[in-house]
Amino acid sequence: MRLRIWGTTRMRPLRLGRLLVALSLLVSSVAVLPLPAQAATVAQLKAQLEALRQEAAPAGDAYDAAVTKLEDTQYRIKRTDARIKAATKKLTTAQDALGARADAMYRQGGEMGVVDFVFGATSWDEFVTRLDFITIIAMSDAELISTVKDTRTALQTDRAAFVEDTKVEKVDLAAAKKDYTALQSQLSAKKAQYDRLLASIAKRSGTKHPPGPNGLVFPVHGIHYYSDTWGAPRSGGRHHMGTDIMSPRGTPVLAVTSGTARPHWNSLGGNSITLTGSNGWSYYYAHLDRYAIHGTVHVKAGQLIGYVGNTGNASGGACHLHFQMGPGGRWVDPYPYLRGME
Repeated sequence: MRLRIWGTTRMRPLRLGRLLVALSLLVSSVAVLPLPAQAATVAQLKAQLEALRQEAAPAGDAYDAAVTKLEDTQYRIKRTDARIKAATKKLTTAQDALGARADAMYRQGGEMGVVDFVFGATSWDEFVTRLDFITIIAMSDAELISTVKDTRTALQTDRAAFVEDTKVEKVDLAAAKKDYTALQSQLSAKKAQYDRLLASIAKRSGTKHPPGPNGLVFPVHGIHYYSDTWGAPRSGGRHHMGTDIMSPRGTPVLAVTSGTARPHWNSLGGNSITLTGSNGWSYYYAHLDRYAIHGTVHVKAGQLIGYVGNTGNASGGACHLHFQMGPGGRWVDPYPYLRGME
C-alpha cells in the first residue's frame, strides 16, 4: 500500500521533518495568539457582571429615593424641634417681662400712678421728659405683648407640623425598610452567580483582584448596588459626602490602592478604616461589620481589609459600605471614580 500525503506517493525524511517543524510553529502561534481573545472574554464577563448589577438597579433606585425622603423628613423634624425649643424659651422670657411690668403698674396705682408721675413735673422740660419716658415704656409693653402673641402662634404651627411629620416619618421608615428588603433579596439571589463570574475573571486575568480602567481596585468584592448620592440630605442637617455601596453583610472589602490603612471607630461610621494611598489620596471606609487587619499596616491594592456591615449610625439599618475619597482628604464625589474601577 502506498502512503499518499497531499497527492504524493511518499515523503522524504527531510520534507517530513520540515512539515513537523511547520506544524509545531503553527501550534505555538495559536498558543500565543489568544491575548485579544482572552481580553474579549474578560470584557464579556465584566459585561455580565454589569448586567447582574443593572437587574438590581430598580430596587436600588427605589431604596435610594425612600432613604432620601426619610432623611429629609427627619431633618425637617429636627429643625422644627429646634424652633419649638427656641420659641418656648423666648415666650417664657417675654411673659416674665410682661408679668413684671403688670406688677409694677399695679404697685404704682395703675393709670392714676402714671398720670401723677407725668403731671407731677415741676417744669415744662421735666414734663416733656416724663411723657417721653412713659411713651417709651408703653411702646415696650406693646412690643412685649406682640412678641408673646406672635411666639404663641408660631409655636402652635410648629407643634402641629411636628406631630404631622412624626406620622410621615413612620410611613417613610416603613417604606425604606420594605425597599431595602427588596434590594437585599435581589442582591442575595445573584450573589452565587456574581461570585462565579468574579472567579472566572480572576482566572483569565491572572490576578485575584484586577484593577479597573483607572488603575484602582473596586472596594467591594461581590454583588453590589450604588448610585450617585453625593450631596443628598442626611441626619442632623448634614449632606452625603460619599457613596453608599449596598451589599450583603460579610461581603469582602478591599484596598483600592496600595498605602497605609488605619482601622478606627467613630459614632457615625462605626468600624471604619482610613487608607492613605501611596498616590497621595485618602480613602475612607465606614460601617464595616469587622476588620481583616489589625493596627496601622501597609496594604497592597486589592488586599482584604474588612467586611461589609452596618455599624455606627447605620446600626439596625441597611448593610453597606460608605466610601469617601479625595486628594489629601479633600473629599470629592466618588461615583465617577467607582465607575472607573469596574
